[in-house]
Amino acid sequence: MSVKILIVEDDERLRDVLLEAAAMEGYDARGVPSAEAAVEWLRREQFDILVTDVTLPGMSGLDLLRHCPRLRPGILPIVITAHGTVDVAVEAMKRGAADFLTKPFELDGLLGVIRVAAERAARTRAAARGAAGEWMAAGAGSLIAVAPVMLKLLEQVRAVAPFPTTVLVTGETGTGKELIARAIHRLSPRAEKSLVALNCAAVPEQLLEDELFGHVKGAFTGAQGGREGRFEQAEGGTLFLDEIGDMSLPLQAKLLRVLQEREFEKLGSSRTVRVDVRVVAATSADLERRIEEGTFRPDLYYRLNVVHLRLPPLRERREDIRPLAEHLLAKFCAATGLPAKAISEEAWAALAGYRWPGNVRQLQNALERAAALTGAAAEVRLSDLPEEVRGGAAGAGAQPPPASSTAERPPDIPDDGVDFDALVTQVERDLLLQSLAKAGGNKMRAAQLLNMKRTTFVEKLKRLKIDAGKEPKETESD
Repeated sequence: MSVKILIVEDDERLRDVLLEAAAMEGYDARGVPSAEAAVEWLRREQFDILVTDVTLPGMSGLDLLRHCPRLRPGILPIVITAHGTVDVAVEAMKRGAADFLTKPFELDGLLGVIRVAAERAARTRAAARGAAGEWMAAGAGSLIAVAPVMLKLLEQVRAVAPFPTTVLVTGETGTGKELIARAIHRLSPRAEKSLVALNCAAVPEQLLEDELFGHVKGAFTGAQGGREGRFEQAEGGTLFLDEIGDMSLPLQAKLLRVLQEREFEKLGSSRTVRVDVRVVAATSADLERRIEEGTFRPDLYYRLNVVHLRLPPLRERREDIRPLAEHLLAKFCAATGLPAKAISEEAWAALAGYRWPGNVRQLQNALERAAALTGAAAEVRLSDLPEEVRGGAAGAGAQPPPASSTAERPPDIPDDGVDFDALVTQVERDLLLQSLAKAGGNKMRAAQLLNMKRTTFVEKLKRLKIDAGKEPKETESD
């Protein structure tokens, strides 16, 4: 795949010369006369190099550089200007320029700078392909690693995988934390043994201990025989504990003992069972905040947090959206017998511009929906995407409004100060009560309105002593 260059120059003759020279060098180049036009192209297509004049009609080339990290992280900007002052050069470098040239310049000089940038871009792309191949080999094929932040994470996974160290993986829901755990396992000496996964939030509290440690015959009413827990099932391998933040305090204490002593007792037994298990824990919760709230043990946190891997949300790795979308769409079409599908430019603009609060899981759902709706058609169009995603086409790359923009402005701080904790508590109380009222008392729906887990919502109600009363019966769909 050739290196792609976007040239931004309002002088049409110079722009044509640069385009022709780039084409003769074998580059795939496109030229535009303004920074505003460049922003539109950066929203729609992946470019490796940006060559821009500083003085342009409307937005300047330096202001264009501010958009690059958001629209195309990793792009290499080259700035050219007729006003080559030291201040302009310094400002260009501060804003991420890879190089700086003053007009008039020799065409060979510019091409030499472009060659250096192209070689750098090619090395980055090759590293990305190699990383993606390693993810596939590690059984994490849906976790495409192209963005620099993801490549750095992959290096950390490679570094920690050979050791029995406990790993804590954090990140928003839908980012692929279990795929990271599987990659760690597959790249470790334990790869021939089992990886056992358990979602702590999906198991009722009273059953979670049995799931982890198992029981012996007669341990409780109905225990007709013994049962292995997840720790025994993972002997010699890896145990992945997802949503560890939802575990109760008493069970946290028992887990801490297993991590420290490598031993436990089954329910109903006094015999100690020793295990050799590597633990990879994951959570979408803020564990440090939960420690402050008294719902998570600090000693367990420090025992889990030997190596901390933060999985970034999709909005922080936008250059991964296209390869991820292509991979997920092709995978779904192959699995369902649908013909291979392309994605229209309008649909790409929407996919690139949307914020993806549900991350990779939401992207996968959107593409599967679109593929199903298009049937035998060869292309996914903008109209095939979910309504909320289609809005990304109009505001592609735009920054979202601040969280406070739709909320009431906080009061001005008086000269004698305010009680911060009391003020924050009151805002939290008001939000909880408003969500309950809007959801008709249904805690599950109220928690969803606040983008929060039901267990977290209930904990907050208890902490703030809010009597929610008897709520309507929640259906399975809730």
